[in-house]
Amino acid sequence: MQNAQIIAREALKALLKEGKEPTPEFYAEAFYAQAKKLGSNVGEIDFSTEKILEMLDKEVRESLFNRKFKNKNELITSLVQSIHHLFFYKRNFYTQLEILKLLLRLLTTHPHKEISMLAKGQLLEIDKLNAQSMQIWRERWAEQMKGIVELDFIDLAKGLEVLSGFKIQNSSFCHWQEEARKCLKKNTNKETKIKLLHKLEKILKEQFSKLEQNQVAKKSPKHHQTTTSTHQPKHKSVPLKYNDIYSLPIDSMTTLVSKEGMQEVLDFAESQFQNNQKNYSVIVFGIAAYEKVKEHFGLEAAKRVMATLGRLLKRYSNESDLIAYYGEEEFLACLLERSKEEAIEFIRNLDSIVSQSIFMFQQTRINISLSAQVSHRVESESLENMLKVSLEEFSKHKDSKGIINYES
Repeated sequence: MQNAQIIAREALKALLKEGKEPTPEFYAEAFYAQAKKLGSNVGEIDFSTEKILEMLDKEVRESLFNRKFKNKNELITSLVQSIHHLFFYKRNFYTQLEILKLLLRLLTTHPHKEISMLAKGQLLEIDKLNAQSMQIWRERWAEQMKGIVELDFIDLAKGLEVLSGFKIQNSSFCHWQEEARKCLKKNTNKETKIKLLHKLEKILKEQFSKLEQNQVAKKSPKHHQTTTSTHQPKHKSVPLKYNDIYSLPIDSMTTLVSKEGMQEVLDFAESQFQNNQKNYSVIVFGIAAYEKVKEHFGLEAAKRVMATLGRLLKRYSNESDLIAYYGEEEFLACLLERSKEEAIEFIRNLDSIVSQSIFMFQQTRINISLSAQVSHRVESESLENMLKVSLEEFSKHKDSKGIINYES
C-alpha cells in the first residue's frame, strides 16, 4: 500500500511538472511510468485495441471492430469466443468441401453431358476454394444448374395446351389430343404430362415409319429390280463405339478418363477384336521433353500445363476415339476401328492443335508439342504385349522426338 501511495504521489508530481492536467488517461500513463521506475509490476498500460485487432483474421476483426471494451480482460474473453467460433466454422467448411468433392465425383457420371462436364471442371477448381469464396462458388453453381433444367412444369403445361389445339386429320393424333385436354383439365402432375409427351413421340415415330414404307412401295418393280441388280448401295456399317463413356472413372487433374477407365475401354476393344475381327489402334503420347519443362519452369508450372492439356484433349475424346490420362506424364488414346495410318494422322492433327494452343503459368507462356508412339492391334500378338512395347518405345524417345516419323 505504501508503495502505491509513493507511486501515485510521484506520478502526480510528474504530471504537474510537465504541465498536464491529471485526467484519468494521463494519470494512468504517469502511474505506469513511475511504477516501472521503482521496479513495481502493475501490468501493461500501453496495449492498443486497434493494434491487437489488426493482427486478427479478417472475419474476427470485422466482428469486433466496433465494440467497446472496458478492459483487457473483456477484450481477451471476446477474442477467445470469436476464435473458437472461427475454428469451428473453418472445420465445418472443410467438412462441407469433402462432401462437395464426393458429390461432384458422382455428378461426373451423370448421363447429361453438360452436368457431367460442369462437375469435372469444378473438381479441378474446388481445392482453390476458401471460406470467403465458398458462397460465390455456390451461387455460380446454382446459376449454371438453372440452365440445365429438363422440363419446366409451367412450360410443359403450355406445350400440351398448344399441341392439343393443332388441326391434324389423323385418328391416333386426335385421340392423343383428347387425352391431353383431359389431362390439362384435371391439372395432373408433371410425371403424367411427361408420359403423355412420350406417348406422342411414339405416335409420331409410327407415322414416320409408315410414310417411309409408302415411299418405298411407290417404286416400280422394274426400277426396283434395276437398282438392286446394278446400283445396289453398299451397306454402311455403324461405327464401333464405347457407349458407356460417361460411366468411366475420371482423373480429377486432367478431367480425362483415368487409367482404370481406359483399361475398361481396352478390354472392350480387345473383345471386339477377338469376337468380331474389329481392329483398333493405341497411341501412347505425352509432352515432348516434359522433364525439361519441369526443370525450366518448375514442377507447379508443369502440372498446370498437364492439367490444361488434359482439358484441351477432352474436346477430342469421344465414343470412338477415347483419350485417357495414363499416369505420370503419359496419355493413352484408344481409336476403335482405326488403321495405323489413321491413328498417325489423328495424333499429328492433335500435335498441330497443341502446338498452336496457349499454355500459361503466372503470366508466362509455355510452348509445348507432343511425343507419341502408335501401335495397331493386328501387328501385335496380344493387347498386353502391344501396351508393353508402346510404353517402352515412348519412354525411349519422349525426350528426343516429337511425333515419330513412320514410313507410309
